[in-house]
Amino acid sequence: MQETLAVTVLMTVYNGGRFLAESIRSILVQRFRDYEFLIIDDASNDGSVSVLKDFAAKDARIRLILNEQNKGQTSCLNQGIREARGVWIARQDADDISMPDRLEAQWKGIQKTPNLMIVGVNGWVIDERGVCTGMIHAPLADDGIRWSLPFRNPFIHAGVMFRRQWPDGSAVLYDEQFRICQDWELWTRLLEKGGGVNLPQRLVAYRHQEGSLSHRNLEKTRQETEVITTKILQKNFPSHIPNQALLSRFREELDVQNQHDFWRLYEGLRKEWVVNQTSQAEAVHHLQAAGALGMKNPLAMVIEVLKALLAHPLWTLKTLRDRLFRPRQIAA
Repeated sequence: MQETLAVTVLMTVYNGGRFLAESIRSILVQRFRDYEFLIIDDASNDGSVSVLKDFAAKDARIRLILNEQNKGQTSCLNQGIREARGVWIARQDADDISMPDRLEAQWKGIQKTPNLMIVGVNGWVIDERGVCTGMIHAPLADDGIRWSLPFRNPFIHAGVMFRRQWPDGSAVLYDEQFRICQDWELWTRLLEKGGGVNLPQRLVAYRHQEGSLSHRNLEKTRQETEVITTKILQKNFPSHIPNQALLSRFREELDVQNQHDFWRLYEGLRKEWVVNQTSQAEAVHHLQAAGALGMKNPLAMVIEVLKALLAHPLWTLKTLRDRLFRPRQIAA
């Protein structure tokens, strides 16, 4: 298929519900123009198809594919990649919001660093009313992203832009053995072939819903995560036996009972890590711990914030300022 576009924005939909139209609009108002909007509906039965057809009839940039049978998200993502016409794939979820300058900012980042395989962003967390309830902190530099891989997913799936093809010209596809953490697994393979960065700007709003796939299938999420992180640890720290229980506690909600043990594990791995440019990523991890500890243990939370300040003062101060002056409402 001839590559005539810079970017394919890829959205998969299954019963998109009341947030679908807002999410679509957030892409249609992008300042960047060299893209197609490929939407794959996975046999929705809640009225989503009617919404999608209405948008597609009004905007020629939308290319709509309607599956007759439900395939699951990972299969639909690969279906979209095979159909895509863009050199780069930009992901968009059916309930999240992209800021108007998201695609433009990512494209400019790609032009500055030609060897990149993936470009992500930072983001906001919103509830079902669009009220901003928090922030997503992502490691920015390539070294910090690679250091973060065993501890947490270093990219926001709904905010990434990645190459559609591997260097040999074959399609970059998700591993369909993974139903929930398919994105994290793909990032590990993309980073084996080139660089990755996250832009510091908060360019997506991630809608937190208790009924999401990862929340409904917590045990499956843990199993897939363990497969991914074990592989990363075995590659980067072959002499280290990973404590998956501690890693899970950090990802899900670190508490004061395992706070000390986790950081002892963290520092042990850090001493084996040959790259030193990870200070901002380490600050990200301490703020994540601070957020988990929260008001349940204010002293422990303050200690984690101080550790973040020691790791990377400028980034941490800016992040704390952003939290203080965060927008109340985010809408497309």
